[in-house]
Amino acid sequence: MAGLTACGSTTTPAAGSSSPATSSAATSSASAGASTVPAELLGVTFVATEVTGDYTIAPGSSITMTFEDGTVGARAGCNSMSGTVSISGDVITAPQLASTMMACEEPLMAQDTWFAAFLASGPTYTYVDGVLTLTNGTDTVAFTDAPSGAAALEATGWKLVGLISKTATANTVSAIDPTLSAWIRFKGGVVAFNNSCNLGNGPAEVGPDTITFGALRTTLIFCDGPSGSIEQAMNAVLQGTTTYTVADQASGGTLTIMSEDGAAGLQLEPDQTVGEDAFEDSDTSGSTAPTTS
Repeated sequence: MAGLTACGSTTTPAAGSSSPATSSAATSSASAGASTVPAELLGVTFVATEVTGDYTIAPGSSITMTFEDGTVGARAGCNSMSGTVSISGDVITAPQLASTMMACEEPLMAQDTWFAAFLASGPTYTYVDGVLTLTNGTDTVAFTDAPSGAAALEATGWKLVGLISKTATANTVSAIDPTLSAWIRFKGGVVAFNNSCNLGNGPAEVGPDTITFGALRTTLIFCDGPSGSIEQAMNAVLQGTTTYTVADQASGGTLTIMSEDGAAGLQLEPDQTVGEDAFEDSDTSGSTAPTTS
């Protein structure tokens, strides 16, 4: 996202939260076990599906929240927020959330401020048939469980932003020229992709943390230079049984796919626009050939 700048501190109170003194009191209360997070909410990442009231969710953004025992983590489109939480009866109390300090384009910064204030306002909640609903009398937010596995990968297209090279001590990520188009899209056991040179598709079985690629076929354009290098890198990764992770999955975060031998990988970010029509015509006979690394 354009305009991001990282800062050194990750403990700044989120806008709309209480003062440090109030936070200390809330922390003591939560630590004393006055209330706990219900078991049905523990460890579940929720993603907002609807916001009604005075506030309207920013287009193309997402709001997510994860409860742990005595803590809550949240994202509203820009910064990560976390802090103590207590639930007494049907009231959620999260008076102060610490936040990372990234500068994002509007309206995402404003949405961070609004959601921090919303959680600090002591909303009431209901959890019925997998739908978590929070309301403070002014705004109401409905959440459902965030998708995982194949559902998470199929929820969006994925734009290639980095190539990963693994060494004995660390992983190195080389950024992709943003003017080059390279992407992957999954649907119903099939993967479609653009490797910046050729278009391709083929079978791809997505499991909880692995993707098994079958014989992939691509168009036969010859490319060299940066496009050719991206093509070679993607072909080397998208074969056999690979491992994958989605960081900050509920927000659609970063998809990382590592090659079968773990020596190389792809770093991708969600982009609903890439490959939108990739599965409209799956007949590529006569124009494709199996990929080779």
